Amino acid sequence: MSDVNTGKAIEQHGGNLSQIAARYPQAPKPFIDLSTGINPYAYPLPGIEPEWFHRLAECSEVAAAHNAAAKYYQAANPDTITLAAGMQPLMFALASLRIKECGGSKVSILSPAYGEHERVWRAMGHKVANVEALDNPAPGGVVIVCNPNNPDGRIIPPSRLIQLAETLAAHDGWLIVDESFADLMPEGSIAAAASESRNIIVLRSCGKFFGIAGLRVSTAIAPEPWAEWLRIAVGPWPVSTIACRLLPAMFSNEAWAKQMRTRLETEAASWRPLLSQHFSLVGHMALFTLVETDNAAPWYDYLASQGVLVRRFDYNPRWLRFGLPAQAYLARLQTTLAGYAKS
Repeated sequence: MSDVNTGKAIEQHGGNLSQIAARYPQAPKPFIDLSTGINPYAYPLPGIEPEWFHRLAECSEVAAAHNAAAKYYQAANPDTITLAAGMQPLMFALASLRIKECGGSKVSILSPAYGEHERVWRAMGHKVANVEALDNPAPGGVVIVCNPNNPDGRIIPPSRLIQLAETLAAHDGWLIVDESFADLMPEGSIAAAASESRNIIVLRSCGKFFGIAGLRVSTAIAPEPWAEWLRIAVGPWPVSTIACRLLPAMFSNEAWAKQMRTRLETEAASWRPLLSQHFSLVGHMALFTLVETDNAAPWYDYLASQGVLVRRFDYNPRWLRFGLPAQAYLARLQTTLAGYAKS
């Protein structure tokens, strides 16, 4: 795989600071990365024992991680849980499972949305359509929804999603809900329903809310027969030994999660008025804000030249997405945003 192709793929999702810094060598340091929507205050992981690098996880450790995930996501049955090293393996496994169960299918993605869903399902040979509403799902097809949505923060009530799943079930249809940002609104999750359903799959990520994207841990909650197949697909060691050892304590730390939700919502409420001085706000949730301007390209270039990386969109040249910054950077960001008019 070439560095050029890899870099282009990563840039579409934000991050990749070394490449951006090379393009703007005179930019102030450190670069402030607001392109990913990752919590700027990562969960305080404990020290890592060197021996965890030297061995595979034991069955009991993998089981403990599964059980902890089931409890955190309120899945009544741990056998509906599948852990994986990031979201991508789960996406490919689900697209493969659909072919195994039903053959190539029509896949409707409520858009705009996280672009990897379309890339993966299309690569597996399914017929993918981006749709703007959920009113008329294709009979016998797959519907994919991000909730809360990335990049605009749109939220669909759980009752509407459950109703949609029931409609799809009549013709062997599936509902896949990407809840990568749902930790901030647990009352809006349908993970518990997925564990007891016959056609709902919920995808969750540890990278966003917990701020540990580099650990590469994601979870699928699916009907038990499908979850059993997914666990075969991702293998007997779905995540690292390090992850297996750390996840139970992290998932069970309810006090940290509650305090962090409050902190992020409070800081986001203070951050958005600053952005509204320079842009029109399109949508938001605590970890990111989507804004609109007449032409986003000059803003993107200016911000990068000032050591601030944001997310841009090929499909909408008027949009930029700003992640939530750490409080320590607010003064610098305020000065940087105000300086655009003078650039």
